[in-house]
Amino acid sequence: MENIPKDPLWEIADKLSNEDLINLCLTNKKYYNIICNNKQFWFWRIYKRLGDIEIPDSLRQDCLNNPKCIWDILTMNTLYMFGRNSYGMLGTGDTQDTSTPIEIMNDIKYVSCGEVHTGVITLENKLFMFGLNTFGQLGTGDTRRKRLVPTFVMNNIKYVSCGGSHTGVITTDNKLFMFGFNHDGGLGTGDTQNRSKPTDVMNNIRYVSCGELHTGVITTDNKLFMFGLNNKGQLGTRDTQNRSTPTNVINDIKYISCGGWHTGVITTDNKFFMFGHNFHGQLGTGDKQNRVIPTDIMNDINYVSCGVRHTGVITTDNKLLMFGHNFLGQLGTGDTQNRSTPTHIMDNIKNLGCSAHHSVGITIE
Repeated sequence: MENIPKDPLWEIADKLSNEDLINLCLTNKKYYNIICNNKQFWFWRIYKRLGDIEIPDSLRQDCLNNPKCIWDILTMNTLYMFGRNSYGMLGTGDTQDTSTPIEIMNDIKYVSCGEVHTGVITLENKLFMFGLNTFGQLGTGDTRRKRLVPTFVMNNIKYVSCGGSHTGVITTDNKLFMFGFNHDGGLGTGDTQNRSKPTDVMNNIRYVSCGELHTGVITTDNKLFMFGLNNKGQLGTRDTQNRSTPTNVINDIKYISCGGWHTGVITTDNKFFMFGHNFHGQLGTGDKQNRVIPTDIMNDINYVSCGVRHTGVITTDNKLLMFGHNFLGQLGTGDTQNRSTPTHIMDNIKNLGCSAHHSVGITIE
């Protein structure tokens, strides 16, 4: 890469921020052709910052007509959205679906996609929301049906989790705020009234996970609290009664993932527990029986992601195991047969995301 022919302008342009560089290109077509629309420049810029890394063919294809897209995705500063957009959850200003990445915002450090709404956090800890807002799940103080572009909601936010129709956020001083649908108590406010404004629920919270209609939070001293819909035992409270206030379920928890109607948690010593709906084998227990209490599944688990009806985990030695619903091949087993026990899929996996009907894993190399 160092030996490719370089225009003298490259060295000058490389010292500019993306914003300054794009502004320069917009005012001078020569710069645009030499730099902004030049794939080799952006590959060279990536090499200068990140070294001789391998860029996946899928990423090259997705960004085929937008060479800056590869840079932005790899450096994780720019938000790109793609997929279904019927309620504006891509933030593009319209409701057109798109199969290619569309640039939405700069200076983004985190994004959470719910069923039909999205939340993002900027590098300055500002929260923006967009998509469906029928139940107030955008936290804008109203229930205007949609927001088609990112809408500022509040400052000092370090984490956001978007569920089915509700949202949880954690402030930089570890306060939990909830908003949106609350018919089953999923906001933890002690009632079943929806909230269209962020509502202070708890202090000393370090993590929140919003499922379809239930929520789990972990305190700064690793206690797990659950609230919301509990018809399948997804709260782990030994019964199927809904909870509208945070209920302590188990201690020494370092991570939680709330899926459609099931929940997975990992203890501080890497033990993996599951509870809730199990008709498709998504608890990994080897059967189809629901569990109303946290059930020990296996040891040496470092990460879990619960989809709507399936689950994926990563072991401490980076092996990917999948189980649950597989009708569309979302387990990656090469077939469409459900699995009720954790099934080894791949090695060298460092991150994982399970959605409604698909899964994605990121390798170490």
